[in-house]
Amino acid sequence: MPAQSIIKKTSVKSIPFTKHFGFRKELNKRVEAYLKQKNKPMRDLPAMYVKTAVVMAWWLGTYLVIMLAGLPVWANALLCISFGLATAGMGFNIMHDAIHGAYSKSPVVNKIMGMTMELLGSSSTFWRQKHNVWHHTYTNIAGLDEDLETQGLLRFSPHDGWKPMHRFQHWYVALVYSIAGLQWLLFRDFQIYFTGKTDEFHVYPKMSLAEKVTFWVGKTTIISLLLVIPMFVFPWYQVIIGFLLMMFTVGIALTTIFQLAHVMDNATFPEPIGEPLHIENEWAVHQIQTTVDFAPGNKLLNWYAGGLNFQVEHHLFPHICHIHYPEIAKIVAQTCTDFGLTYNVIPTWRGAMASHWKILKHLSEMPKLATA
Repeated sequence: MPAQSIIKKTSVKSIPFTKHFGFRKELNKRVEAYLKQKNKPMRDLPAMYVKTAVVMAWWLGTYLVIMLAGLPVWANALLCISFGLATAGMGFNIMHDAIHGAYSKSPVVNKIMGMTMELLGSSSTFWRQKHNVWHHTYTNIAGLDEDLETQGLLRFSPHDGWKPMHRFQHWYVALVYSIAGLQWLLFRDFQIYFTGKTDEFHVYPKMSLAEKVTFWVGKTTIISLLLVIPMFVFPWYQVIIGFLLMMFTVGIALTTIFQLAHVMDNATFPEPIGEPLHIENEWAVHQIQTTVDFAPGNKLLNWYAGGLNFQVEHHLFPHICHIHYPEIAKIVAQTCTDFGLTYNVIPTWRGAMASHWKILKHLSEMPKLATA
């Protein structure tokens, strides 16, 4: 069985990036020049407000139709799937931009819109630490990037330990993805709330009183909407089935989109080196090498995924609204060429799924022990 990643063996909580090639400076200059030339604001875009209204109308309208229209069971089952897609879409498009501060220049607006995370069943407070801090800073570094952690169910990094069950992970991965929403709603968030951590390597900051109130109001609201209120309209077993359909859809949609951006066969999984431990690279170059764009020409996916298929651009410019990403991608691609960097992009959705399955299959194999 392979050793743990060097981060987990040493219990280091942070590491620096020690190289500077001028890539980030030049890229920022080019993107800022583009926005200025086109007279485009980074945030508060009318197109984003319209998109928010459409996604929220989809979410609320589907819920009201399920509750009030008196449709057959099979129709309500399909609507529960649609409701799950709308919920995930709210996360992709509204919550994600807002928690990064990319929705509006107003911190208050970002705070309010970021609370749509509570309607996904999770906590905006915990997401901010897990995603903004650990994932965006230490992308694909085992032991620091919590997006690689699955409580041992899946092996996402070549630097993580292997278990016999991992032999079949590329076959059961969809099942694990489907229960992700349930895990956030019913287990993981409560673990963090009461213990302050998900494991010894990921300890969360202490919550303020306001964050604790938001946590409990959020959990009460979503459980009431999904389980308590429907019990007054439908038989209990139909409520449970509808709830599971919805949460499975949310889990598959969210985890698939997010993992297609990093757990890919053309992404790298760097390990820190030296004493003290560090990454001998520029942070922006690290993001280029560990992140993958996919299906950039798929207009439906571009709209639904909130620009997350332009994940390279998102990691480099998380503070800019995702509406800008298709144009920024052209600048990123050219700058990568000028600096001799490989810009990772998979042209199609099908190709991205194949790449993800390929790396999962590769990581499912028991690593060979190193020879002396």
